[in-house]
Amino acid sequence: MIRTILKSDQNNLTISLPDDLVGKLIEVIAFEIEDVKNGDLVSKPKPSQLRGFLSEKSSKLMHDHVNQSRAEWDTL
Repeated sequence: MIRTILKSDQNNLTISLPDDLVGKLIEVIAFEIEDVKNGDLVSKPKPSQLRGFLSEKSSKLMHDHVNQSRAEWDTL
């Protein structure tokens, strides 16, 4: 399952589906959220929201990049 909240700056939205949803019946819902807690919207998905969306190879590359960035940050 993929679920996210975003604020669109245009009237077109393109989504990519994970391989396991291809050929299956899916539901896509778009509606305005009127009651936003703390005035915050999630504009970009968090890595934890991508579970099942990334391939194993893409996931490993992303984790390697994050770990490298953390290591570089620790040296500052």
